Amino acid sequence: MNRKRFDCPECETKAGVPIIYGYPSQGLIKRAKRGEVILGGCMQEINAPNRSCQNCEHRWIDDQRSV
Repeated sequence: MNRKRFDCPECETKAGVPIIYGYPSQGLIKRAKRGEVILGGCMQEINAPNRSCQNCEHRWIDDQRSV
């Protein structure tokens, strides 16, 4: 399945994926293993990043929070 990738503001590649917080389902774990999302942990802090670059590992907040 083709998932949306996001432009990294640091290295400018289209290698950004969503960071998902909360207890992951089996489906979400499978998506993480395929590199479609990053699991951010069970607790989300205020102003926690919601995107991560798989190329340079930069993490950032993207105001458009669609997955």
